[in-house]
Amino acid sequence: MFRKETIKESVSALPLQPGDYCVITGTALVMHGIKEETKDIDISCTKEAFQALAAQGFPIKQGAFARKVVFSDDVEIFEDWHTGVITMVEGVPVASLESIIVMKQQLGREKDLADITKIEARLSQQ
Repeated sequence: MFRKETIKESVSALPLQPGDYCVITGTALVMHGIKEETKDIDISCTKEAFQALAAQGFPIKQGAFARKVVFSDDVEIFEDWHTGVITMVEGVPVASLESIIVMKQQLGREKDLADITKIEARLSQQ
């Protein structure tokens, strides 16, 4: 399981530049402080960064909404899946809460709908 500190360590070790990616979905919820931990790290990167990873030989799979590089057993990097505002949280580029809602709506799983409820509760407090 990944907590905020282990996410920061893992992301800083990636062969990506801060302007080329952001953490998304459950990983972003941990960085925003809505969840304590997540089982994996999900990242969205630019098409150019994705092509660079592909050129380095990382395996590519087709995800439900975007192609992804399987960087490791617990890190997946999606090609250009995130659209929306990116904020910096403790030095990590993180998808905004509003954009995470859009992604979670696309996924539509029960756990995603529960996460949307948590995000909306946080946004109503701001």
